[in-house]
Amino acid sequence: MKKELNFWALTPILVFLFLTFGFGLYCGSSKIVDAIVFFMIATFIAIFMNKDRPVMDKVSTFAKGAANENTVIMILIFLLAGGFAGVARAGGAVDSVVNFFLSFVPDFMLVPGLFFVSSLVALALGTSVGTVTAMAPIAVGLAEATGIPVALVVGAALGGAAFGDNMSVISDTTIAATRLCGVEMRDKFRVNFFIVLPAAILTMIIFGVMTSGQDYTFVAGEYQLIRILPFAVVLITALAGVNVFYVLLIGIALASGIGIVQGTFVSEYGQIVGCLQVFQKGMLGMAKISMIVLIVGGIIEIMKYNGGIGWIVQVLDKRARGKKSGVLANIALTVLVTIFVANSTVAISAVAPIEMETSKKHGIDPRKTAAYVDLYATSTMANIPWGGMMLAAASTASACMTTGELAAVEIIKYSTYSQLAMLSGIIMLFLGIPKLKGEK
Repeated sequence: MKKELNFWALTPILVFLFLTFGFGLYCGSSKIVDAIVFFMIATFIAIFMNKDRPVMDKVSTFAKGAANENTVIMILIFLLAGGFAGVARAGGAVDSVVNFFLSFVPDFMLVPGLFFVSSLVALALGTSVGTVTAMAPIAVGLAEATGIPVALVVGAALGGAAFGDNMSVISDTTIAATRLCGVEMRDKFRVNFFIVLPAAILTMIIFGVMTSGQDYTFVAGEYQLIRILPFAVVLITALAGVNVFYVLLIGIALASGIGIVQGTFVSEYGQIVGCLQVFQKGMLGMAKISMIVLIVGGIIEIMKYNGGIGWIVQVLDKRARGKKSGVLANIALTVLVTIFVANSTVAISAVAPIEMETSKKHGIDPRKTAAYVDLYATSTMANIPWGGMMLAAASTASACMTTGELAAVEIIKYSTYSQLAMLSGIIMLFLGIPKLKGEK
């Protein structure tokens, strides 16, 4: 028999938040001790709570939550997305995308153009951190050549990465949000598009005004259109509603074939082995988040059995009088958890099941729940200096600077897009935009 609503059933996740935030502050970074260590601690706290049940019964409950259908499908998509990103990047696709679009950007629009190109790279790669790492050297080069503050240019690249990652159909945050909320990727894309497009346009205008009057030139590097093809096909097929497994497999086949023919995969055993090695590296890059998703699912199932999830839903319900206030309660939960865990995918995995309960109770369309949880988790990450996105931006930029270094906290005032996106989300909520087909 399930337990009554119980705040103390949340102890495992509260311990995780305390350890993550505490060690992050103590070490100056959330990356010194990985989140998976704290999740394992939380797992055994969950298992050894509730002494009225045999340990193996609680382990079975954990396994039920960890190995549910959505989680397993999500992990398969994670691995394929990681493999695609690895093959495409090793094949020179990222450099070709960047240089192709920068070659068409007028000199006086280079900073807004950098935001746009960064968003395209993130849209194609499905990773904000990977995008920032790729774009930061270009941003630093542009800043040092023009005298524009490095923090401003890196902030433009960071904003583009957040925008593209939020919209990408192969992003781990999109995969987590759509699977846990039970919606199609293209539906979530459409909702996000209408919510954040005004923020993206206004961001480019603001960066254009801030850098107007500068006299500078920038020469883009070489590119090959054929290398852009896998990204284009993945985006088009995904938006056309093709099953995500087919989308990723087609992208992997194209990126692998082009790379092998052009000889871009470096290995002493030949191109095919080289391709398999970078594919392997890409999948392994998603292994940790896959393990975390499994663990989070198990912890949440135990907390749900013990009445913890019901307690959170009850608290949110007290503050939610209808759809709009229900969405606002979900947003607050997303932002709070993201601040503490400093990982957008982990935050989404933790809060999406809870927010779906609130959404069902108040008649909130799950497509909007998926869009909002992804938007606010990603945007929050672009504003916390101990998070991976900002740390990657600051560390990569500092390594490329000829003098001085860039602190993550300096970028916050130029994290214009993510701040406007969060504001746009609230405005669109109260305006009722977008109005979805079939929405009650």
